[in-house]
Amino acid sequence: MSGFLLVFTILTVAAVTTTGTPTAKQADSVKKFYQENVQNESTCLVFLNSEKDTCLGTLIHKQWVLTAAHCFLPFLEMEIAISDEQFQKRMESLRPMLIIPHPSFKQDSAEHDIALIKLTHPLKLNDRVKLAALPSPTTDRMDNCTVSGWGWSWLNSEKKPDVKINQTVSCFPNEHCKDSPIGKMPVKITENMFCAGLSLESKHTCKEVLAPPILCRNQLQGILSWSQGCVLRGDVGYYTKVSRYTEWIHRVISTY
Repeated sequence: MSGFLLVFTILTVAAVTTTGTPTAKQADSVKKFYQENVQNESTCLVFLNSEKDTCLGTLIHKQWVLTAAHCFLPFLEMEIAISDEQFQKRMESLRPMLIIPHPSFKQDSAEHDIALIKLTHPLKLNDRVKLAALPSPTTDRMDNCTVSGWGWSWLNSEKKPDVKINQTVSCFPNEHCKDSPIGKMPVKITENMFCAGLSLESKHTCKEVLAPPILCRNQLQGILSWSQGCVLRGDVGYYTKVSRYTEWIHRVISTY
């Protein structure tokens, strides 16, 4: 199949970031946190830039990227999520050929909030660009988990995200997720989702790139569907459970 499959989807419970004017104390706190957590390492992340928001995608194959279905499409620009401008100039351009959301995804639900993007050509991997491993459909170990994402060191920055954060988190049983403040939103928590964070609270103000992945034991276990806080600072986030979709992912890749 060739050409573009452009899918416009808006999820009413999509991730919420606060961009109001911070106090000097808040801004200094956020800036200090991000500066202390700058990461200069290899990545499996891709920036998906649209007219509305920037989302993250995760490379799972030389020609396929996994992301959240609620991200605004089409993407005006795709690039490897590395802040090194010289490295970016050396990298080949990334362009989507197909955008395939899960067929059961609906705008009024967080269920099946997952999508695949096929690039126009296979990406050349190197020591800075790597692939994330998919979990098996029967994976149930959710320990040693890290949310990997990007944020802005200043809340109202209009520039590109400038710092990468790796935040260690814990995954909570779904019955606990329902007791969190976000769990009281009119969204049904199902076995296709899970929540994770340092706690079940949302207490920080920040600006983060949407749809960061969560990796447990180096396997891609989740993609952020929504949050009311800052998942890169440990606030609770609700994730699509990738292991529930591993077979669908393999079917799509083998078909297209």
